[in-house]
Amino acid sequence: MTAHVRAVLGAASAAALLLALGPAAVAAPPPPRVERISTATDGSELTAASGGGVISGDGRYAVFSSADPEGGFDTRLYLKDLRTGRLTQVPEDLLHTTGPMLSGDGRRLAYSNGNRYPKPYVYDRVTGRTEVLWPEEPPQDTSYELGTAAAISADGRHVAYTLGNRHGDDYARVLYVRDLDTGTDRQISPLPAEGMILNAWFSADGRTVAYSVAARTDHGTEGRIHVVRDGHESAVGSGFPATLVRLSDDGRSALFNATAADWTTTAYVQDLRTGRVRQVAGTEAVAADGTLRHVLLSGEGGLDLLTLPSGRRHQVAPAGATASPRAMDHRGHAVVFSSPAADLVPHDTNGVQDVFVRRLN
Repeated sequence: MTAHVRAVLGAASAAALLLALGPAAVAAPPPPRVERISTATDGSELTAASGGGVISGDGRYAVFSSADPEGGFDTRLYLKDLRTGRLTQVPEDLLHTTGPMLSGDGRRLAYSNGNRYPKPYVYDRVTGRTEVLWPEEPPQDTSYELGTAAAISADGRHVAYTLGNRHGDDYARVLYVRDLDTGTDRQISPLPAEGMILNAWFSADGRTVAYSVAARTDHGTEGRIHVVRDGHESAVGSGFPATLVRLSDDGRSALFNATAADWTTTAYVQDLRTGRVRQVAGTEAVAADGTLRHVLLSGEGGLDLLTLPSGRRHQVAPAGATASPRAMDHRGHAVVFSSPAADLVPHDTNGVQDVFVRRLN
């Protein structure tokens, strides 16, 4: 018998065996799994509570904050390499650090830091350089004493940030974009301010930026969303007050939540080219992947993942879990969340909230 004949017969026998065993024997994708990421490099537990987890677009890096294990108000910001398990601390002296966000490859990290007068920063983990984000000539219409990081583009070149002061909704009064390659700042939102800027998101190439505003009206405060591309602005909405969740990577669609008069919240997606709006779910969207095909929802029993257009929905995190709008990678393969539950992974004995990642395939 020739080697070729033996090979053919071997392949045929293997195929026959699979058919005999039935569909269950065919290799299936691995089941979803949960890993705790708020751990030291050697896998040991952190003693302080952790939260605010976000993940890079490529799914390799995550950032989370953890309280000072000695007590007090200091906050430590940690970067976790999810491939190697290595944990590194962002080197600045951090206090009341909030809103971390990563570029697509995890190289650059934007965040806000400070107590009464926080400022927006961006940290480059390759060069080790940190820079504060502030325009050379801020507006002169009022005092500007604080700022917050609002968004970072997938390529890490553009960072959106707000300026404001401590007087009510002037806290985030005007939105700027810093081009980190050129060092230039561009004002995005007009003045006088429409209201307080709530959040922002870039398309992957940084050319499109969307942002939410809690706008002042004669009838109170109303949520509005604006999209700016190459200097041209358009609006997003469903007829109800709306808040941006995220922009698709291609900048062509926006996911948002709208609140009706009876205070029910519904998630929608709008095609920014045609203006068509369609309902995603009759509940609040928390995050999504870069295509907006996988949407993380806030469910009664925890966090649910909805896959469009199939409509398949399943739980990814238990009751009490929370997640940020930047909790998913750009392909929808991983979700980062915080939870006080002690039964998600073995040997969780620290008795505090931890940060986890759930691999979906």
